[in-house]
Amino acid sequence: MHKYRLMINPYAIEKWVNDMACQGWHLKKFTWIRFTFERGEPGRYIYRHDELERFGSHYEEDYLEFLQSSGIEQVDRSGNFVFFRKVAQEGTFELYTDKKTKIGNLSKKMSLLFSLILLNLFIGIIGLMGDFSEQTTDWVGFTLNTLNLVVVVLFSLPLYKLMRVRNRLKRELNVFSD
Repeated sequence: MHKYRLMINPYAIEKWVNDMACQGWHLKKFTWIRFTFERGEPGRYIYRHDELERFGSHYEEDYLEFLQSSGIEQVDRSGNFVFFRKVAQEGTFELYTDKKTKIGNLSKKMSLLFSLILLNLFIGIIGLMGDFSEQTTDWVGFTLNTLNLVVVVLFSLPLYKLMRVRNRLKRELNVFSD
């Protein structure tokens, strides 16, 4: 079975994949938007995601080897996103990517989303100002400029959610660093 989700907030995607596993759908393969599941025993696996930055480095190889020796299986990798799973009977597991790296990754995503929001806002407002300054309205241009403003609204919610996740991680980092 194939499902489609935009992978903006990796923590929400991880929760969704674990909810699918509880229903008996186990992640087999994924890309940044397409997830492939296969039918299996409900609740058999627990899934975690990670973002690996250092492609081909000794750190990454050692990290993956350590996870494998701990009974954690790599499901699939798409770019720097990786999903791991472990049999649920063995208990929950955490990955060892530090919070600073997670915060940095979230900040990069937020910067990209914020840039897209500002670009669409600028194009939409300038375009709408031009549409209303003429005698007759160009409906195609008006529609496209309105769609730019809709994109602003649609991207603002994921940006807000990412900000909340990043701020929570920052608070946790500050709590544990004292």
